[in-house]
Amino acid sequence: MMGIQPTFPETLRALSIAGPYAYLIAIGEKESEGRSWSTSFRGLVLLHVSTGKDYGVPQSKEMVSAIIGAAEMYDCVPNEEHDGYYHHCMRNPILFKQYVPNVSGARNYWFPKTPEHIKSFNQAWNQMQQQQPRAVFKVRYQNGIIRVSNTRTSNCFDVRDDEIWQMLAPHLQGEEIALTKREYADLYRSRLG
Repeated sequence: MMGIQPTFPETLRALSIAGPYAYLIAIGEKESEGRSWSTSFRGLVLLHVSTGKDYGVPQSKEMVSAIIGAAEMYDCVPNEEHDGYYHHCMRNPILFKQYVPNVSGARNYWFPKTPEHIKSFNQAWNQMQQQQPRAVFKVRYQNGIIRVSNTRTSNCFDVRDDEIWQMLAPHLQGEEIALTKREYADLYRSRLG
């Protein structure tokens, strides 16, 4: 019997955050999460509500131990007001219509290591596909290789053509194309190297 297979990109991570703050990030009211550590991670992060402190702010019981949304973690900068702390900067938040319940968390930006985590990440990724608009990427074709670049970051990867260009070309606006997260993930899985 085969185990649960991931349907999400291997770059997807989760971050466990106190409920009120995870919710504020998911609705776009809070643009960073404070941590005592820096990170080189950049990318999509699932917002997981930890079971820790409630910080005196009431929170929905349905949120506790649930993945409630997602955001893009795009920068990590020192907190000028508190030495030794960092702002993990978030943008493009999504609050899920249905929380993914009963998910045990982990420290730092974590990747699923159990079948239960993989199932939860799959459920969250499916919601992101349904709720998230398309993102714009730069696409260039040269000598049978397609280079896909994020228009907001310097991240890029190459894909061997294998008839992919014929699928992409009709949708190009100059060198740019709007892709859903699933379309992007499919290209990413086909990357070279």
